Amino acid sequence: MPIRPVLSALLLASLLSSSAIAAGQKTPTTPPKTNAAPFVPVDAPDFLVGLVAARANDYATAAQAYSAALAKDPNNMELLRQAFSEAALAGAPNAVDLARQTLAKAGGRSILTAFVLGNDAVLHDRWQEASEAYRSMPSDALTNILSPLLQAWCLAGEKKYTDAIALLTSPKHSASPAAPFYVGHAALIALLAGDTGQARTLFDKANQLFPASDLLINRARANLLWQTGHQSDARNLLRAATGSDTVLSLAEPELQAAIDSPPVPTARDGVAHAYVLVAFILRQQALHAPEVDSMQQINIASAMMLRMALTLDPTMAIARLMLSEIEESLGHKDIAIAVLQNLPDTNPLIRVAQYRVAMLEDQLGNHADARKTLERLSHDAPNLVLPLRSLGTILSESKDWPAAIDAFNKAITNARASQTLDWTLLFERAAAYERTNNWPKAEADLQEARKMVPDEPLLLNFLGYGWAQRGLHLTEATELLKRALALDPDDAAIRDSLGWVLLRSGDLPHGSELIERAAEQTPLDPEVNYHLGVAYWDLGRKTEAIDQWNVALGLKPEPDDQQRIQSALDFSRTADIKTKFPIQDVVAPVQQGSTVVQ
Repeated sequence: MPIRPVLSALLLASLLSSSAIAAGQKTPTTPPKTNAAPFVPVDAPDFLVGLVAARANDYATAAQAYSAALAKDPNNMELLRQAFSEAALAGAPNAVDLARQTLAKAGGRSILTAFVLGNDAVLHDRWQEASEAYRSMPSDALTNILSPLLQAWCLAGEKKYTDAIALLTSPKHSASPAAPFYVGHAALIALLAGDTGQARTLFDKANQLFPASDLLINRARANLLWQTGHQSDARNLLRAATGSDTVLSLAEPELQAAIDSPPVPTARDGVAHAYVLVAFILRQQALHAPEVDSMQQINIASAMMLRMALTLDPTMAIARLMLSEIEESLGHKDIAIAVLQNLPDTNPLIRVAQYRVAMLEDQLGNHADARKTLERLSHDAPNLVLPLRSLGTILSESKDWPAAIDAFNKAITNARASQTLDWTLLFERAAAYERTNNWPKAEADLQEARKMVPDEPLLLNFLGYGWAQRGLHLTEATELLKRALALDPDDAAIRDSLGWVLLRSGDLPHGSELIERAAEQTPLDPEVNYHLGVAYWDLGRKTEAIDQWNVALGLKPEPDDQQRIQSALDFSRTADIKTKFPIQDVVAPVQQGSTVVQ
């Protein structure tokens, strides 16, 4: 089970303050120091359970165990902080009480206490209390960006919409790097207030400041158009927003069905989206962090923001999707799956979440579960490319080549219809065709793909080696593979392919040299070792050839490679060393009506 460092209550504050995004402030190159673990006797069962659960990311169990340990040692400040941290992560009922206890201690004030107490006030519509709690956050570059959003939504909660919009569009905040986001949230507040004219003006301004609108803003703008009688424009806007993202295209029917509902119907939802926005900003910084440790720190802080959003709206799909992505990046694939479970079927992003779960299940080796989900998504969205393509890839991994080809056929048909066909999809189908020994169709796909990307080394290698294996077009195959190696001189597979075609063309010295170098790069590749054995045999190095074939046989080759290797060993037992190795062409069965594209 994946583990993470135990997160102290004050670690978040140090992470956020060190994850500056204001101009001129950089991510630290060394990780912040965490507080020492509380001193508790090693035989204290509750503490040990909490420690193990915390390292396994089981927040609920950790929160319960640490709280039980704290009850036995209520004056242990470090234990209080740990119990509070885990309770906050788990959204446990006692998190608010622990936050108050922590705040009452010297040095207990932190961003996390402000979040928990502020969110509790929001949940009970105590907006002034929420505003005061958020105002207590320690000041740093990140909280200076988050605070105006939280304060504005607190004002909106009091129905002081004019004040809220004025706050976010004030000259002070117009100079902030986050100004486009402030204006976007001001537009959301205007939409909540029913002021469609001001909402339109603010959305237009936000788009001028930052043209790359996110899903939330696009949904809000579509809803605004719908409310003001521009239904066709509303649907087109949403269609364009989802059509440009193949993952979001899974959700288009549901998003269109919800177009008449505002995506931020309450001020509470606005506060939740403020957390998501800052999590997104952090996430973007993590992707460009100079060191792995810095990236992990920022991701943990971003995950905390998302968990705060989920305490306000546990069904918030966008927060769950982003949190799942972060947990995956931290190596917690099982948690990434759990985060996406139990979303309501009515959630517009439910199929996006299901697709993400299928991809994660496949990575964990649960191919049957992934296949079942993708088959269902493909059935529900038969005109889309993504679920069918992913299904084909998973079927290929399971070596169910006929089923993979069927899925790729449908995906390619859809891609042609939507004019989104790319070479990689043709490449994947070609690989499946090749594995069923249908070279003419594989070759046709590769030739079509070459027209799209003439200098793609993967394509050149696949086509050139495919010809070499079959004794076809050896001169052209040599030129293709030389071009491929020039484009990617470090690729061992291409070097082996070129060596093999040279060997087949009679250039034994150069061919054997290339294969030998490829074997040095990839010593555990059975096909390369087989080729090296052939080269050694023709060089008169019989013992070394037999050694290479024995090595290749022990590397669990594919069935067709295994047959070739075994045939080579059988040949070596009776053949004279002066006899040139009899390379057998891979012969594709004749396909009625098929043609070889040259």
